[in-house]
Amino acid sequence: MPDYSVNIKDMPRTKEQNEAIRTEKKQLIMDAALELFAEDGYVHTSIERIAQHAGVAKGLIYAYFKSKDDMLYQILVEGIDKMCEGLFPEHLTPELFVENVDRMFDKIITLKDFFKLYTALSVQPGVTQKLGPLADANRAFHSMIELYKEYFGQDATKELLLMSAVSKGYAILTLFGDRQKTLSTDLLKEAVMDFVRLKFNVK
Repeated sequence: MPDYSVNIKDMPRTKEQNEAIRTEKKQLIMDAALELFAEDGYVHTSIERIAQHAGVAKGLIYAYFKSKDDMLYQILVEGIDKMCEGLFPEHLTPELFVENVDRMFDKIITLKDFFKLYTALSVQPGVTQKLGPLADANRAFHSMIELYKEYFGQDATKELLLMSAVSKGYAILTLFGDRQKTLSTDLLKEAVMDFVRLKFNVK
């Protein structure tokens, strides 16, 4: 008697299934690239190495990304979105800002690879100008800027630069510092939070 059973593996995939597979594969490549960019640097990481690390063919990468620069751009967009997710709502008060800064420092640990890449790129000549528009396009950064303008007035730009330097210094020491030779992360975070609370007169 003929076997009319159908092997599920032989059934054609739906459009939704194909899209899910593409999304999963693209994310796999981006995760592999982010890890290599963070550890070895963007310039020193080749498409070939990314393909090997992701376990995919080199040609497949170009089905998702036009170039390595395009891949970096998409990684940064995704990373900034994750970095700001759930933080800095449209209307900020000083108290809420301090609370969000506290949570932001926790994200530096959970999104370690992204922050290592973002911090390294931000100190390279000519790269800051490219990162700026990405950050500026995020609503969370706009709410922070508006709070600084409202609270510090004409000194807002100076205070934003100071906060940027402090937070970048925290990230560098936390992500790149030798834990045996630098202050503990908890003590460093406590010092930064004391600085932020003092600036905004929040206890």
